[in-house]
Amino acid sequence: MSDGTPHLEMALTQDFQRALTRLDNTAQANVQGAILKLQQGHTATDLHKLEGVDLHAFGVNQNALRIICKRDGNMLMLLHVDAHDRAYGWAKRHRVVQFGQVVRIVRTITEEEAVAASPDVVVVPGPLHAVPTKHFRHFELEQDAAEFLKTVPTQDALLNLILCFLPWIGEAILALATDPDDLQHIEWVYHEAVRQQASAAGPPPPPTLAEAVKDDVNAGDFFVPTTDEALRVALEHGLESWHVFLHPSQKRLTERSCPGAFKVTGGPGTGKTVVALHRTRYLTEKAFADDPRPVLLTTFSRVLAMELERSLKVLCEDKPELLGRVVVRTLTRVAQDLLAASSHPSSFLDGSAVDQCWREAMTHETLGRDAAFYASERDHVVARQGAWTEPQYLRASREGRKSRLDRVQKRRVWKVLEIFEDAMTRLGGGDGHSLAREAARLVISGELESPFAAVVCDELQDVTASDLRLLAALTRDREAGTTRPNSLFVVGDAYQSLYRRPVALALCGIDVRGKSAVLKRNYRTTEGIRRAAIEVVKGVKFDGNEEEVEQDVFDGYASVRQGGRPIERAFPTPEAEADWIADIARDGAPGPLLVLTRTNAWRDGLAERLKTRGLAPKVLEGQDSLRAEDALVLCTLHRSKGLEAPRVIVAGTHQIPQGWPGKGDAGEKIVWDRQEKCLLYVGMTRARDWCGLSRVDKG
Repeated sequence: MSDGTPHLEMALTQDFQRALTRLDNTAQANVQGAILKLQQGHTATDLHKLEGVDLHAFGVNQNALRIICKRDGNMLMLLHVDAHDRAYGWAKRHRVVQFGQVVRIVRTITEEEAVAASPDVVVVPGPLHAVPTKHFRHFELEQDAAEFLKTVPTQDALLNLILCFLPWIGEAILALATDPDDLQHIEWVYHEAVRQQASAAGPPPPPTLAEAVKDDVNAGDFFVPTTDEALRVALEHGLESWHVFLHPSQKRLTERSCPGAFKVTGGPGTGKTVVALHRTRYLTEKAFADDPRPVLLTTFSRVLAMELERSLKVLCEDKPELLGRVVVRTLTRVAQDLLAASSHPSSFLDGSAVDQCWREAMTHETLGRDAAFYASERDHVVARQGAWTEPQYLRASREGRKSRLDRVQKRRVWKVLEIFEDAMTRLGGGDGHSLAREAARLVISGELESPFAAVVCDELQDVTASDLRLLAALTRDREAGTTRPNSLFVVGDAYQSLYRRPVALALCGIDVRGKSAVLKRNYRTTEGIRRAAIEVVKGVKFDGNEEEVEQDVFDGYASVRQGGRPIERAFPTPEAEADWIADIARDGAPGPLLVLTRTNAWRDGLAERLKTRGLAPKVLEGQDSLRAEDALVLCTLHRSKGLEAPRVIVAGTHQIPQGWPGKGDAGEKIVWDRQEKCLLYVGMTRARDWCGLSRVDKG
């Protein structure tokens, strides 16, 4: 029963959400119920101050579980949940510290823990190690002090140390560790603090802890739900809720004003998709709030589009009306909608229909080539260069193609391609290339106006050249002939390209020269796993048509968490591999165990072998999603894009790389081999805390 006191305002932390996911479903429900009762002022809930530490606690389920929290006025920060003794042990090892607007949870490492540290753990470089020494001089810190600060090994050690500095210097040091690329803003904040300190009126009073925890600078560590419903959803979704929250170093990109298109790249786990989601909200809520047209959030696959839509709903929980101003569609669906609106053929032809069109076209083949060659020529020459007429194709470069064609031979190739296009049109539609091409033509010609105020595109590296030209058309200022201000925002990582060769944006009419950023901090994967994954693709080369690919994406790229390298195991038989995986699945660790394979056949065979061992693996297919409550999940490496899990096993790695099938043009072997490396790279970086690699050596 409520005593009529005001509702408490709750703040959630990632540590609390992780601890919550370790509990069984009944315990999680009890925890959620206890929190909601306390938040509503229920008098039966015993919230009390802990002895010897500046923290509070309250019980769950006859005190079998304890929730550790920090109270400041009407704000309650939920920090941890566990059984009674373990929860109180956690409270003794942690404290909440505040530096102006910055709030962090600091863990004290005991001497015994330091001695017992595993030698296999790959230590993360210190938070200031990459900051140029000259940056510190902007904040009254000379070289000796700067060099010492750069050697501080952990974030917690840095937080303890800067308590000894004047507040405005401490905040500047922490800001350098958080977002060193934003030096100009950090310097402005610092000098403003110094000016206020020196003024006659003195500095303004510092914010309370409850006020500070709501500041954007703490968004990566604290989530403050604004409604009772948002709190309930966050408690139910657990760590999934954190997938849409920004780290401060990402926030400036989401609100950046740009005269045209803007590109964000970065390694796995750096938050590219999160940035895209927040950019979508910013454009809808602020930059284009007065534009009646919606913002388009798009990507190349239906599965990823569904995940984007689900995450956007979580992000807009406090303002659900914004969802009505965002359209989430695949690029192919966007093209279909545009064509249908103008009564043009808009059907997306399935594989059997496309094969039928190729059979018709191949009746005119005179060079002794197979259909795979013509499909490859269409993808890698015609579509990439937008050479959709015979004169354009005759002038098009075939750089990277091993098969040589003279002008006469190119005319014969074009004849086959032309008949293929005509055959698709007669069937009432086309494939992705032709639909995107025709939709872009309608917009560029003025037959259709762009229905979108702005476009945000995720997973850029797997978007086709035809789709990129459609994006350019949708965001083009017809009079100026350039991209409208703030209207196009694209994110991706060429090293994660699984389906397409990355395309130079300039080749498709999108200019991002001087308008791009690289995210450097991996918030998902431990340092040991990150380093091992980088070794897989280090040295991968991109050709001349891919010159805009960020070759320096790994410069300064590091994880914020330390951890060991992946475990590698070799087995004599598939049965022995299944035994090992089954043992790991039964060990009771929290969160899903995600098992990835190179082929559908190995996935399905492994699923059957695990079933005979009493397990019930969930096989992800179609539009299935990975959920926090799933225990054991199997899918292919291709299907794993966009997923993450606490533990990941890449099984059957003896199948990587798959041999090039030998169809099309021999020049494609280079791209094939590169994508095989990218597959393993993507699979390993789905792991947050632990990764295993298993193979079967069939002597």
